Amino acid sequence: MAPFGRLPAILSLLLVLHWELGAGSPTPDKATCIMNRPCSSNLMTQVKNQLEQLNSSANPLFVAYYTAQGEPFTKYVDRLCRKDLMSFPPFHANSTEKDKLVELYRVMAYFHLSLHDVMKCQKTLNPKDQNLHSKLNSTADTFRGLLSNVLCRLCDNYNVRLTDMINGLNTSEEDVFQKKRLGCQLLFKYKQVIAELAQAF
Repeated sequence: MAPFGRLPAILSLLLVLHWELGAGSPTPDKATCIMNRPCSSNLMTQVKNQLEQLNSSANPLFVAYYTAQGEPFTKYVDRLCRKDLMSFPPFHANSTEKDKLVELYRVMAYFHLSLHDVMKCQKTLNPKDQNLHSKLNSTADTFRGLLSNVLCRLCDNYNVRLTDMINGLNTSEEDVFQKKRLGCQLLFKYKQVIAELAQAF
């Protein structure tokens, strides 16, 4: 997966990892990372299931999105949406579980915030497309559950506390066509990335 890059209307994502005892991994007996709820005993199974669910729904979401945008997107989807113009935080499938979870959080947090920008735009541009809105809302709900589970696993098993300052896609200053195009490119990239993430866990 490509490293971080810069793109018009894409704000940088910054995730700051705070280790309670300094730069290295904190020791379990001295860690102070505490969740406000107990973690599920089958947490990683839930994470895997959520990634599989997102992977299976990614292409239908992409199709619903570009279809809702109408011409020229339905006619020139390859040209307008399927160009790999976006770069994201790296993900290394062969890393330790802890490192994979940290990287998973970074990627999914970016997508989660970016999806909210897409949802906001589509409420204005395609307010009556219930199929698209249903798919967007369902994806956002799964994102929230996945991020919560990842944070719980990192805190409970690895004593990692994440303090994040994250920005995603921001199309507020773009014209209508560019809003549609950036959303389409985002969802195509998401479809590619989520397949890799689902295979890694």
